[in-house]
Amino acid sequence: MPVREQFAWVWLVTMVITYGIYFAALVVLQHQTLSLWTELGLFGATVAAQFVILGAWSVINFMRKREARKVDERDKAIEHRSASIAYAVLLVEMLFVGCVYPFYLSGWDMVHHTILAIVIAEIVRHAAVVLWYRRGWHA
Repeated sequence: MPVREQFAWVWLVTMVITYGIYFAALVVLQHQTLSLWTELGLFGATVAAQFVILGAWSVINFMRKREARKVDERDKAIEHRSASIAYAVLLVEMLFVGCVYPFYLSGWDMVHHTILAIVIAEIVRHAAVVLWYRRGWHA
Protein backbone atom coordinates (compact mmCIF):
# COMPACT_ATOMS: atom_id res chain seq x y z
CA MET A 1 0.00 0.00 0.00
CA PRO A 2 1.48 3.38 -0.99
CA VAL A 3 2.45 5.78 1.77
CA ARG A 4 0.00 8.44 0.52
CA GLU A 5 -2.85 5.96 0.69
CA GLN A 6 -1.82 4.92 4.19
CA PHE A 7 -1.78 8.56 5.28
CA ALA A 8 -5.22 9.09 3.73
CA TRP A 9 -6.57 6.07 5.65
CA VAL A 10 -5.04 7.24 8.93
CA TRP A 11 -6.28 10.80 8.49
CA LEU A 12 -9.75 9.64 7.38
CA VAL A 13 -10.21 7.30 10.35
CA THR A 14 -8.75 9.90 12.73
CA MET A 15 -11.14 12.60 11.54
CA VAL A 16 -14.20 10.35 11.62
CA ILE A 17 -13.44 9.16 15.15
CA THR A 18 -12.30 12.44 16.74
CA TYR A 19 -14.87 14.70 15.14
CA GLY A 20 -17.54 12.04 15.51
CA ILE A 21 -16.95 12.17 19.25
CA TYR A 22 -16.78 15.99 19.15
CA PHE A 23 -20.12 16.42 17.36
CA ALA A 24 -21.75 13.63 19.40
CA ALA A 25 -20.73 15.50 22.56
CA LEU A 26 -22.20 18.69 21.13
CA VAL A 27 -25.49 16.94 20.41
CA VAL A 28 -25.62 15.53 23.93
CA LEU A 29 -24.78 18.92 25.46
CA GLN A 30 -26.90 21.04 23.10
CA HIS A 31 -29.51 21.96 25.73
CA GLN A 32 -26.91 23.18 28.19
CA THR A 33 -25.25 26.56 28.12
CA LEU A 34 -21.55 25.85 27.73
CA SER A 35 -18.91 28.37 28.75
CA LEU A 36 -16.27 29.65 26.39
CA TRP A 37 -13.63 27.52 28.11
CA THR A 38 -15.76 24.38 27.81
CA GLU A 39 -16.28 24.97 24.08
CA LEU A 40 -12.58 25.67 23.52
CA GLY A 41 -11.56 22.73 25.72
CA LEU A 42 -13.76 20.33 23.78
CA PHE A 43 -12.34 21.51 20.46
CA GLY A 44 -8.80 21.57 21.86
CA ALA A 45 -9.11 17.98 23.06
CA THR A 46 -10.28 16.94 19.59
CA VAL A 47 -7.34 18.64 17.89
CA ALA A 48 -4.89 17.26 20.48
CA ALA A 49 -6.14 13.72 19.84
CA GLN A 50 -5.55 14.23 16.13
CA PHE A 51 -2.01 15.47 16.73
CA VAL A 52 -1.19 12.47 18.92
CA ILE A 53 -2.50 9.95 16.38
CA LEU A 54 -0.92 11.64 13.36
CA GLY A 55 2.31 12.26 15.25
CA ALA A 56 2.63 8.58 16.10
CA TRP A 57 1.94 7.64 12.48
CA SER A 58 4.51 10.20 11.25
CA VAL A 59 7.21 8.79 13.54
CA ILE A 60 6.51 5.27 12.29
CA ASN A 61 6.47 6.45 8.68
CA PHE A 62 9.71 8.43 9.08
CA MET A 63 11.57 5.28 10.11
CA ARG A 64 10.85 3.73 6.73
CA LYS A 65 13.23 3.79 3.83
CA ARG A 66 13.32 7.00 1.86
CA GLU A 67 12.46 5.19 -1.40
CA ALA A 68 9.05 4.20 -0.03
CA ARG A 69 8.15 7.88 0.51
CA LYS A 70 8.91 9.16 -2.99
CA VAL A 71 6.08 10.89 -4.85
CA ASP A 72 5.40 9.97 -8.48
CA GLU A 73 3.02 11.35 -11.12
CA ARG A 74 0.16 9.12 -10.03
CA ASP A 75 0.40 10.42 -6.46
CA LYS A 76 0.37 14.02 -7.70
CA ALA A 77 -2.60 13.40 -10.01
CA ILE A 78 -4.61 11.69 -7.27
CA GLU A 79 -3.83 14.50 -4.82
CA HIS A 80 -4.81 17.13 -7.38
CA ARG A 81 -8.13 15.44 -8.22
CA SER A 82 -9.10 14.85 -4.63
CA ALA A 83 -8.17 18.40 -3.61
CA SER A 84 -10.23 19.80 -6.49
CA ILE A 85 -13.31 17.86 -5.42
CA ALA A 86 -12.84 18.77 -1.77
CA TYR A 87 -12.47 22.43 -2.68
CA ALA A 88 -15.78 22.36 -4.57
CA VAL A 89 -17.48 20.70 -1.59
CA LEU A 90 -15.98 23.26 0.79
CA LEU A 91 -17.05 26.13 -1.46
CA VAL A 92 -20.69 24.98 -1.47
CA GLU A 93 -20.66 24.41 2.28
CA MET A 94 -19.13 27.83 2.97
CA LEU A 95 -21.81 29.46 0.82
CA PHE A 96 -24.39 27.93 3.13
CA VAL A 97 -22.47 28.87 6.27
CA GLY A 98 -21.84 32.43 5.09
CA CYS A 99 -25.02 33.24 3.19
CA VAL A 100 -27.85 31.12 4.60
CA TYR A 101 -27.01 30.20 8.19
CA PRO A 102 -26.55 33.78 9.49
CA PHE A 103 -30.32 34.20 9.17
CA TYR A 104 -30.96 31.16 11.39
CA LEU A 105 -27.91 30.70 13.63
CA SER A 106 -25.53 32.78 15.67
CA GLY A 107 -22.55 32.47 17.99
CA TRP A 108 -21.15 29.02 18.62
CA ASP A 109 -23.69 27.37 16.30
CA MET A 110 -22.06 29.19 13.38
CA VAL A 111 -18.62 28.10 14.56
CA HIS A 112 -19.74 24.47 14.84
CA HIS A 113 -21.27 24.52 11.36
CA THR A 114 -18.07 26.02 9.95
CA ILE A 115 -15.99 23.29 11.59
CA LEU A 116 -18.42 20.68 10.26
CA ALA A 117 -18.07 22.09 6.73
CA ILE A 118 -14.27 21.88 6.91
CA VAL A 119 -14.39 18.35 8.34
CA ILE A 120 -16.76 17.16 5.60
CA ALA A 121 -14.50 18.63 2.91
CA GLU A 122 -11.44 16.91 4.42
CA ILE A 123 -13.29 13.60 4.70
CA VAL A 124 -14.30 13.90 1.03
CA ARG A 125 -10.69 14.67 0.07
CA HIS A 126 -9.16 11.71 1.85
CA ALA A 127 -11.96 9.35 0.86
CA ALA A 128 -11.31 10.32 -2.77
CA VAL A 129 -7.59 9.60 -2.33
CA VAL A 130 -8.38 6.16 -0.91
CA LEU A 131 -10.93 5.49 -3.65
CA TRP A 132 -8.54 6.39 -6.46
CA TYR A 133 -5.71 4.34 -5.04
CA ARG A 134 -8.08 1.38 -4.75
CA ARG A 135 -9.83 1.75 -8.15
CA GLY A 136 -7.00 3.30 -10.13
CA TRP A 137 -6.59 6.96 -10.83
CA HIS A 138 -7.91 6.73 -14.41
CA ALA A 139 -11.30 5.45 -13.22
